[in-house]
Amino acid sequence: MEGQQPYLAVPCAYLRLSEAARLAYGVTRAELDEFLMYEFKVRRCGKTYPHQWMTCPYAHRGEKARRRDPRKFPNHGVPCSEFRQSGACRRGQRCEFAHGVFEFWLHPTRYRTRMCVSGAACARKICFFAHSVEELRPESGGGEMAAGAPAVGGRAEERAEEPDIRWVYELVD
Repeated sequence: MEGQQPYLAVPCAYLRLSEAARLAYGVTRAELDEFLMYEFKVRRCGKTYPHQWMTCPYAHRGEKARRRDPRKFPNHGVPCSEFRQSGACRRGQRCEFAHGVFEFWLHPTRYRTRMCVSGAACARKICFFAHSVEELRPESGGGEMAAGAPAVGGRAEERAEEPDIRWVYELVD
């Protein structure tokens, strides 16, 4: 398709790439961040054969981790209170707020703007937080924060306090 980036060739464990593995695949940190913010679970999977969609980085019909493109829905850095309470939103695709943890934390205004409390010892399959100061992104990362949106913290050491994200596991289990 015209205007779309080619599929990024990284292994399914792309989120936990070590620095050596990332370099071996020829993927820069900026390319990986760009992919995770704008393509991961946004772009529809092009595979025409059955495969394990939970480990595939692309979107599949009916999948809870599926996201809307943050370039088309710029205010997704703010959670939808209706979706968070009930798991559904009457505005559906027209809603300007984030539906789900992936849409919220992988939005350019949120992704890696806080330090992971586990740091380099993090064992999560999917982590939306920075594991080193080098991975920490500026708070305004990929666009403006929506009007009235809460700020995402201050200095790096103040941003280590991690919100409750236990509901992430419901989305990927």
